[in-house]
Amino acid sequence: MKKIDSNRKNEKIAGAFFISATTSAIIGAILYGPVIKNDDYLSAADHASTQISLGALFELILACSNVGTGIMLYPYLKRYSESWGLGYALFRLLEVVYILIGVVCMLAIVKLGHESKTLSGQELLSLQASGNTLKTIYSWAFILGPHFMLGINTFIYSSIFYQTKLVPEKLSSVGMVSAVLIFIAAILEIFELIPHFSPQVFLLALPIAVYEMVLAYWLIVKGFSKKAFE
Repeated sequence: MKKIDSNRKNEKIAGAFFISATTSAIIGAILYGPVIKNDDYLSAADHASTQISLGALFELILACSNVGTGIMLYPYLKRYSESWGLGYALFRLLEVVYILIGVVCMLAIVKLGHESKTLSGQELLSLQASGNTLKTIYSWAFILGPHFMLGINTFIYSSIFYQTKLVPEKLSSVGMVSAVLIFIAAILEIFELIPHFSPQVFLLALPIAVYEMVLAYWLIVKGFSKKAFE
């Protein structure tokens, strides 16, 4: 009985981490809008520095939540395959690394935005070049982390869920499909076939966001199949 209670507690925590990850990712992306959507992003970052910094905070929450999901799911995944369970944890960690790189870039852009107010001429051009580099790094970090790596680690754990029946097959099937879609989005972005932060990317990313929220609800309310513990 204690083992089952402990499992239910872990499942609810995992669900809470998934909710935190999905919501913080969406909020962070929205708060980064002044930098992402404006050509004169240094000036925009200066005027909206508090907003951008708050977005960075939500991205840090996202990173911590992703680590949390990795920690909470690993014990269940390794029962099926220790190597695949470890693979999921490592790809989740790589996703977090890219998220943190993006956070550093955004905070650095805010700093450059403050400095740009007092500069002109060649000094301002040099600062803008540095800002362009940081914005480019942020874009690639986002593609490689919350898109490419997310697609891989989501496919790994969803396929294990499907094979072990830890959650209903329909739910895990949606997870695998959504993982493939976000992975395709990353590939298309890498080859510049679709622009970053475009409506096409949003449509390809939406299913995985919905899946994570539904999975979170299932873990909190229902939990994993008890047959997995027999």
